[in-house]
Amino acid sequence: MRFSTTLSSGPPRYTLRTRQPLSFNRHCRYLSSGTHHKSLLTIAIETSCDDTCVAILEKAGPAARLQFNKRIPSNHVEFKGIHPTIASKSHEIQLAKLVNEAVQSLPKHTNHSPEVKTISIRDPQTGKSTPRRLPDFVSVTRGPGFPRCLDVGLGVAKGLSVAWQVPFLGVHHMQGHALTPRLDHALQQPFPPSSSTPSSKLSPKFPFLTLLASGGHTQLLLSTTLTTHTILATVTNISLGDMLDKAAREILPPSLLSSLPNIAYAAALEQFAFPSPSYKYTPPPNRHSETLPSPLPSPPFEPGWSLTPPLPLSKEMTFNFSGFGGQVQELAQFYPHTKLDRVRAEESNQILSPPSLTTEQRRILARETMRLAFEHLASRVVFALRELQPVSEADKRHGTGRNDLKRLKGLLRGGQKIETLVLSGGVASNKFLRHVLRSVLDQRGWPDIKLAAPPVSLCTDNAAMIAWAGMEMFETEGVETDLGVRSIQRWSLDGSLGEEGTRGVMGVDGWLKRQKM
Repeated sequence: MRFSTTLSSGPPRYTLRTRQPLSFNRHCRYLSSGTHHKSLLTIAIETSCDDTCVAILEKAGPAARLQFNKRIPSNHVEFKGIHPTIASKSHEIQLAKLVNEAVQSLPKHTNHSPEVKTISIRDPQTGKSTPRRLPDFVSVTRGPGFPRCLDVGLGVAKGLSVAWQVPFLGVHHMQGHALTPRLDHALQQPFPPSSSTPSSKLSPKFPFLTLLASGGHTQLLLSTTLTTHTILATVTNISLGDMLDKAAREILPPSLLSSLPNIAYAAALEQFAFPSPSYKYTPPPNRHSETLPSPLPSPPFEPGWSLTPPLPLSKEMTFNFSGFGGQVQELAQFYPHTKLDRVRAEESNQILSPPSLTTEQRRILARETMRLAFEHLASRVVFALRELQPVSEADKRHGTGRNDLKRLKGLLRGGQKIETLVLSGGVASNKFLRHVLRSVLDQRGWPDIKLAAPPVSLCTDNAAMIAWAGMEMFETEGVETDLGVRSIQRWSLDGSLGEEGTRGVMGVDGWLKRQKM
């Protein structure tokens, strides 16, 4: 059975209880007598992985502003990857201090309305206390993520909710990433909006595609409503970010690798591959072209060396980076010796010359690694669009010809049209990825599809996106979360996938329906 992921289109998996004391209107504040927009304020916490993040966001109508937004990464250089225990300990050390810093940025209470709750905040510099506006609710990442890391954030968020007597809302981390371009759009609107400000709708509007690429996830989603998201393609082994990190550790010159201050290896790989933003990239004109082995230029490489793209013979709606990543790592570790060279040397007890790559060869390998990986992402976007929005007569008649994609035709209803491809997650900050996707869409017949990529600061894990997702859920869906909920390590964004009780945004326990007055 596929459970409904909206509150109004059938019975949800779990009963939404009404919490009577909390009303929608009571938690909406008028900004001033000269505006018709109500203002909502939330403090948000994100601790799903290795970054400790806190934000304070205020929203009024279609506009929003960040009062505070800060991220403190934990140090995993010793492990060359994220260690969950180190991450959770870092959250325990940093989170309370970061929240204490954030509350200094709560808006000052100036209109003296008795309906507005306030809290007295002491200035650490002057020692004086100032009345500040209390957040209307607390947002926090509930999942998915490392359980110990999530629990640190949940505990602090629940404590703030109880102490301040305001609602608490547990947010789906991936929903936060998918909605980030809507946050970015709201932040660009004049704040506060006045009665003379032209009304505008949030952008991108539903439905839209989301390509989520990070160190932990690689998915292509179709988002038709705030809480209805369908996974069109997902990774079968390691994520794109993980593959790029591992490849970077082999490709980057040892001196550069040892000098990095953190484990952002994929970001360092992009900077190394493109010292200047000049890509000289030509997209493959068709599917056949993108499936062919890619020869490495000779010189500087010896003749015969090439890279095979991921899944060249498959049109399955999956992402696969394990085999391709292995190719890259093997080449970087052993060039100029082939596998056959190494086998023959071992059989004859010969000693091969030390493997070596010049800086020029490393830079070319970095570029080719990213190009082929990014074209693999783009190929699945093209497959989906050919079914959802065919542009050629052949596509209209046959689509991709695959039965596993024909189900997509029923996901858009009533003349709905996709106008935007959202790029989110840590890898979304890669400018070459944005260039490849834009070029491929233009080449294959979808120049009108907008590519929405948030600012780099909003691509990686951050609390601002959790605040925004909380805002939309609190304001539009009219829900909050029971204080007794626990973190969710695995929580599918798709309502038809995942384990029982973890399907879709609304397919988990603990949602409370607030009573609107």
